[in-house]
Amino acid sequence: MSGLFGTEIARSSIKSVEWYTPEWVFKELGLRFDLDPSSPHDMESAVPAATKYTIFDDGLSKQWHGRVWLNPPYGKETPQWMNRMIAHSNGVALVFSRTDASWCQAAMRSATAMLFIQGRIEFVPGRENQHKKSRCGAGTVMFAWGDECATALEKMSDRGMYIRVS
Repeated sequence: MSGLFGTEIARSSIKSVEWYTPEWVFKELGLRFDLDPSSPHDMESAVPAATKYTIFDDGLSKQWHGRVWLNPPYGKETPQWMNRMIAHSNGVALVFSRTDASWCQAAMRSATAMLFIQGRIEFVPGRENQHKKSRCGAGTVMFAWGDECATALEKMSDRGMYIRVS
């Protein structure tokens, strides 16, 4: 199957990580982002970002700028993405709540605020995942770096446990 920029995408047994954040998250945050470094490749997402990198752009290796929205690929690459976000320290990240993982502990120590979402988020499947259920398999936490992002995250505090770090 032919993909973006003429790149060949082979169908395989590899589990796709292309899932979208539902639009309600961005409506409730009320923020615009300068960059989404891990935007899904197979259709337009609801992320209100001026610049979006897909897997074909390798957003992990590119320069990050401004306020970043990060919903990284979940799995073995999550620590790399989160470590990059922690170093950037400006934006919002949405990830599985893996409080035992070292990357999650580092995010909890460095973030300005966090919101542990009650229940499970219904993610929007990309084209490769249309046949799968969209409910995530674990709890979700959102981390915010910077006062403006923390204040935006606080607007969602009715969705779970909001913690502002002093």
